Amino acid sequence: MTEVRCLLEKRAVLGEGPIWRPRENSLYWIDLKAPAIYCFDVITRQNRQVPAALGKTIGGMVFARDGRMIVVDAEGVHDLSNTGHRNLLVQPESDAGNAFNDAKCDPKGRLWSGTADIGETRQSGSLYVIEGQGQRRIRRIDSGIICSNGPAFSPDGRTAYFTDSFAQEIYCYNVDLDTGLIGERKSFVRCSPDAGYPDGMTVDSEGYLWCCNWDGWSVTRYAQNGDIDRVLKVPVPRPTSVCFGGPRMDQLFITSASDGLSEDVLREAPLSGSLFVCEPGVKGLLDAEYNG
Repeated sequence: MTEVRCLLEKRAVLGEGPIWRPRENSLYWIDLKAPAIYCFDVITRQNRQVPAALGKTIGGMVFARDGRMIVVDAEGVHDLSNTGHRNLLVQPESDAGNAFNDAKCDPKGRLWSGTADIGETRQSGSLYVIEGQGQRRIRRIDSGIICSNGPAFSPDGRTAYFTDSFAQEIYCYNVDLDTGLIGERKSFVRCSPDAGYPDGMTVDSEGYLWCCNWDGWSVTRYAQNGDIDRVLKVPVPRPTSVCFGGPRMDQLFITSASDGLSEDVLREAPLSGSLFVCEPGVKGLLDAEYNG
């Protein structure tokens, strides 16, 4: 059994978006609803908040190749200057009831991010790809989504994974990395109703997909054909996202949420909102950076 340990005890409201930065020996992560960007130094065990002008919420964050932070939220896609000032890059959404949620870059540096209905009822969200090299171009590649989550990519970048959490289904798309052409949505796996809601995801070096199960107290590893390889139990009901990191890229970091949990559940799971880590016996891949 793989032991999942608490790395940082913290009552984050909606912890999300872990990113390993090897040059800093640090894990960056965000709190969506008490909007903040954090940097956890695994050597000193210090967790510091990164000064930044954020909106009322934050939906996701990636790094650009020049070191800038790119954030997505209800007002669009922004970059953060060296002083932490937020600059709008694009806002393709005309629906004020939608907000960007989760973000990840494919191996070519294209930014993938989807929108979600803030009220979590309407199928008003879309999935976008934003290309930054040369001139900034944004494409809507899918729609009819309630809650966008978990972009992730196969090691060769030719398969993209994505989920609408409320549909309890993980989808995949064929990707031509050279041309940027993206195929039609296909079902990768239909999640069991009693397993929770699929949330943040990552892919390991063997091409297996790791997915957090919101309200499922677990993280599932899926084979390339969609079969369940294993299930990691975690000590909180709402794990939110995962990434690999550590000096040997063999540690799996897990964020979590306390949002919406009753006092009874919080007594049962007092570490809700904390950061967790384990060594699952497989290595992962560094997240790609935005090319814009």
